[in-house]
Parts: sequence; structure tokens; C-alpha cells
Amino acid sequence: MEARSIREMDIFEAMSTCRAMRYLKTDEIPVDLIEQVITAATWAPSPGNSQGRDFVIVTDKEKIQTIANSIEGSMAARVASMDRPDKSHRLMLDGTEYLLKTLKSCPVLVFVCGKPIYPHESPRESFVWSSIYPAAQNLILAARALGLGTVFTTFQGVAEPTIRETLEIPDDILIGCMIPMGWPEKKFGPLNREPYDSVAHLNSWKGELRVYPPVQD
Repeated sequence: MEARSIREMDIFEAMSTCRAMRYLKTDEIPVDLIEQVITAATWAPSPGNSQGRDFVIVTDKEKIQTIANSIEGSMAARVASMDRPDKSHRLMLDGTEYLLKTLKSCPVLVFVCGKPIYPHESPRESFVWSSIYPAAQNLILAARALGLGTVFTTFQGVAEPTIRETLEIPDDILIGCMIPMGWPEKKFGPLNREPYDSVAHLNSWKGELRVYPPVQD
């Protein structure tokens, strides 16, 4: 399968079409592409350039199966019982159920981790998340630029003891998120997001940011 270079996709195209991919193929991902994605993740900002984040990349099929079984056992019934009040929620939760059932066959799982190291004189856990989440977003966008699908999850929270034991992650390391990665079964496309002018406030909370003035009747 032919992959695209990171530089071949405009960053705005990557951002605006980076759907959460819960339907992933089982095909292996070449190591050089994994390296490109992780390299891009390391370019993310961090407090004081402390770079207090690490990436545990799991390709071992037995380890993936062990982790997936633990997560599915804890999450499947909970997700199945969740309300699906509209099409958007139904699609998301249907996809989550599918991901839980097929997670054991996912070619790559990435755990973005961190350790309190900032500020140096008095490290605080709150700063760890300022390193983990930007790195995770860089990873997701880089994967999109290469044609790879990902989905940001916090599934690790329901299976943390199993994950720590399986991957030998020390107790003083925070596991911030788990990102399944693979070639997508479905297509990338436009995102379902609120328009910018409904969440942007210019100069004050009451201010409006508009590219064009409203049409006058």
C-alpha cells in the first residue's frame, strides 16, 4: 500500500478531514511510517520545553490481544447500554463497539505517557497533560497525513493494571491516552464541528469574531 509523505498534505486538509477512525484494517504498518508518526509527535510543544512525554508503541500481537481482552471485558457492556439519541451518537457508539470487538486485531497501539518533571524545582502533575495531549494531537495529524487512521481514546483507564504489567510501565509514569492506529476501513472526510463563530470571542466574552459582517436586512 502506497503511503504519502507528510509534506504532501496541507496541514489544513489534514486537520479538516481527520476523522476518528474506529474501523481499522489488520494490515501491518511499515516501521518507517511508525517512526515518522512518532517523530512528528515529538515536535509538539511542552511546558518550558521539558518534553516530559514518552510513547509506548505496541505491535506485538500477543500483547495487543492481552490488552484488548482486558479493555473489552470492562467496556463492552457499558458502551452497549449507552443511549443513542441521534445519528451522531449512534454512529460514534456503534463505531466504539466495533473498535472494542476488533481491538485485538489492531496492528498498532500507541500509549502516550508522561512523568511530572516540570517545573524542575517542584514538578506538578498538572503540567504532564500539557505535554501528553499536544504530542497525541501531533501523532494523530501525522498519521492522517500518511493516510493512516487513528482514534484518541482513554480506554487505558479501565485496564491500567493489565497494561502496566504487560508493557512494564513504571508506577510513576502516567498513561495519558491510548491511540489505536491502522489503515482505515472507511474514508476520511469533513468533520462535524460547531462553526468557529459560535465559540470565538473577540476582545471580550461578548465579542464576535467574523470574517464577514452579518448581512443587513
